[in-house]
Amino acid sequence: MTQDANRVAAKRINDHVELFHLDNPDSVLDVPRRDWEAFTTAVKSGAFDLETLNRQAQESLA
Repeated sequence: MTQDANRVAAKRINDHVELFHLDNPDSVLDVPRRDWEAFTTAVKSGAFDLETLNRQAQESLA
């Protein structure tokens, strides 16, 4: 994980968890609670990278 990963916060809301970057709280990633364990495992293993997700989101907006 990068130093930037420490700037991510999570908030549990009923059936999902919202992740957002503290520098950009308007960008929210919703993760269903049933997928939370698999999601955190993927992040810890390096299989899921928030930077890659951010880059893909920017490309889809362009």
